[in-house]
Amino acid sequence: MHRVLLIHEIQLLIFSQILDRQTLSALARTCHALGETALDVLWCDLDCFPRLIQCLPKDLWKSERMSRIHSEYIKLTLCRPISSSDWMIFQKYSRRVRSVRGPNSYKSRKRHITIDDAVLLALCAPSAPIPLLPNLTSLNWHVISDAHLSALHRFAPSSLASLGLRFKGDYGLRSKSFDFNSPIQFPLNQVFPSLKVLSADMGYDSPPSLLQWLQPSIIRLQSLVTIHWKSFLNSLESETIMSLSQLPRLTEATFDIPSNFSRYINTLSSRSPARKLPFSKVRTLSIGYDDPAAVLSFLNHFIFELDTLHISCKDSKPCPIRDLLASLSPSLHNIRSFEIAEVDHDDSMAHWAGCLPLTKHTLGPLLHLKELQELSITIQCSIVLNDADLLEMAGAWPNITTLRLNGHPEPMSQVTPYVLVAFLDRCPKLETLTIQVDFSAIDHADFDPSSFVDLVGSRHARNRRDLRRLNFGLYNIVCPGAIAKFLACFLPDQARLWMHWGRESGDKWDATMDILRTIRSTYIEGPGFGE
Repeated sequence: MHRVLLIHEIQLLIFSQILDRQTLSALARTCHALGETALDVLWCDLDCFPRLIQCLPKDLWKSERMSRIHSEYIKLTLCRPISSSDWMIFQKYSRRVRSVRGPNSYKSRKRHITIDDAVLLALCAPSAPIPLLPNLTSLNWHVISDAHLSALHRFAPSSLASLGLRFKGDYGLRSKSFDFNSPIQFPLNQVFPSLKVLSADMGYDSPPSLLQWLQPSIIRLQSLVTIHWKSFLNSLESETIMSLSQLPRLTEATFDIPSNFSRYINTLSSRSPARKLPFSKVRTLSIGYDDPAAVLSFLNHFIFELDTLHISCKDSKPCPIRDLLASLSPSLHNIRSFEIAEVDHDDSMAHWAGCLPLTKHTLGPLLHLKELQELSITIQCSIVLNDADLLEMAGAWPNITTLRLNGHPEPMSQVTPYVLVAFLDRCPKLETLTIQVDFSAIDHADFDPSSFVDLVGSRHARNRRDLRRLNFGLYNIVCPGAIAKFLACFLPDQARLWMHWGRESGDKWDATMDILRTIRSTYIEGPGFGE
């Protein structure tokens, strides 16, 4: 073997390209010169912590396959106390672990591996090394009992950079001992003072004392760069949000605005002169809300210099998009990605039929955002545009890559296929487009799409490689075959075409299916087709 291949750093570069874990395992077992590096790569990233228990002698632990209605999992228990020789084996592997990411896909969740509280207590015994994972930098920890949380500070070093806490009773694993009546003894900011990324995902049954433990710690994490707070029932308190705005390094934040935030701001202003607090370092912000007044108060109170803003309405109330855009326009001149969505869609016509449709006049403030690259508006209200509006958007956003303007509500758009091609030509970087198009102009079987494309000056759009996904709310279909010829004429071969028609009749279903059959070799029907 060449001497260069014995250098640890070069071995790491080579082995990090090997995706097959069985190959790495074979290298670790069969070649002494390569074994240590192969083990480093093999154990660097774990899908779950119990993998380390499985590397210990087989007489120490046993596994039991458990099942619930929607899941299966393996539970590890101890057969005897952990000896000093067991700890030596454990440390041989644990010192190599850099991240424990936890199950993040449906398939892996169905085969989840867990350990019972007795194993956790044994791992936290006085004879155990502290920390158990001395070189860990990223940990995703699924808290299913009070023991899992109490043991947290024994696992990772104080230099831990990323921590994800999941307080949900998935897999049917929730222990009866999950009862935080007594206060948690270790402050998070003291145990992990260098924490940069914190993600807390809370379920409906998360104990209130978790909030009392986490929120005071969050505002004292001076190195925090990213926070994701996801909770069904318990949003961050208004005082905590105020403190977050002062964190010196925070650049990305996800949380819900509490319903009482507007009242809190009014109370704050009455006690002292009104002043705007900065979120000056935050560049990516995702907020959810139940009360429109609360989100408007939040956006008006702080100073932002955002690149990305996502707003989601979690209630059935109509999204106050007119007021939102009026509040946002002064502070979003450099924004690149903007999204407004309603999380819980109500397909009943009565819910959104009374809402005034959105027009170009409503969306006018967005036309001043010259850096905009991604725009997504998915609300339960019709968006009515015409050809002139679409061309104005093309001129305002030359770098647009994603444009989604409702795919499902009742079609009311006045955009014609003639200007659709011109829009695509003027937005050469466009990758994804969702828009309502009126195809009534293509009304006879002898329609010649090639002459039409030449008429609008298309620059051979089929040769473009950026356009990947299109979603047309097809309506006013008179001649499906001619529409299929038109679509196949200017859309690139690799583009995927989604077609939605909302609550249309069976005839519309048949017509749209005819279009897909005609261009089946060119387009692929995507998930959610026909919804």
